Amino acid sequence: MSFLLTKYITNMQFIDFKAEHFSKNEERNDYFIEISKDEIGFGTIEVHKRQDYESLSEAEYELEEDINKVTIKMKEPADIRVNF
Repeated sequence: MSFLLTKYITNMQFIDFKAEHFSKNEERNDYFIEISKDEIGFGTIEVHKRQDYESLSEAEYELEEDINKVTIKMKEPADIRVNF
């Protein structure tokens, strides 16, 4: 899986994902993406939906965490930015 990891001067980090990174859950009829805690750490996570090249908005998502990974679930796949 390819993604962009960027670090701000304020130490805020994010990863951008394209809609095609999501997998479909046929049973729940939704989409999900799993991110390793090795990639994002153990802090707070925020997810924003990309509106266009420069604009982001709040995304509607469900977040599940366990010791090794975070799962982001959405009704429809979208280009997103995960802040951590």
